[in-house]
Amino acid sequence: MAVSPLTLTLYPNAFGMGYVISESPKELINYGIARVRPLTKDKYVKRLLRFIKYYKPALIILRGYSKKDNRISKRVIKVIDAFEKEAENLGLPVHKYSRENIKEVFGQFGSHSKYEISKTICSWYPELKSRMPNLRKNTKAEHYQMGVFDAFALMLTHHYLI
Repeated sequence: MAVSPLTLTLYPNAFGMGYVISESPKELINYGIARVRPLTKDKYVKRLLRFIKYYKPALIILRGYSKKDNRISKRVIKVIDAFEKEAENLGLPVHKYSRENIKEVFGQFGSHSKYEISKTICSWYPELKSRMPNLRKNTKAEHYQMGVFDAFALMLTHHYLI
């Protein structure tokens, strides 16, 4: 049986970045939120290089975006672009998936919002239930742990679409 390549999935957000290191959706190595302070592109890249040095991934999965995507901050766009450039310099392939790709995949399971997607992920990975945020009201900021679910959604989207 062939071993799947180790993948590093990164989802930068306002707290740092959600990450999942895995060989497949069933073979998880590590996951969590990497807190990045200060929120500068250089600090993010430093954290990326630490992940690469320690885990030696064969593939990096990142959030994709379009030029007209106004739901993603300029800072996060710079970080994603810096990650892609760094991976290219290291000869690591990068796969990118947009929020639309994620919604398309999870829509097949009846999950359309971030909260519904998180609930679906919890049903597949019961160990994440303690991290599951409550339904967010529009007046509240996004929960700190949502980055973990965003990274899982990105990783699962990759494996579903390849």
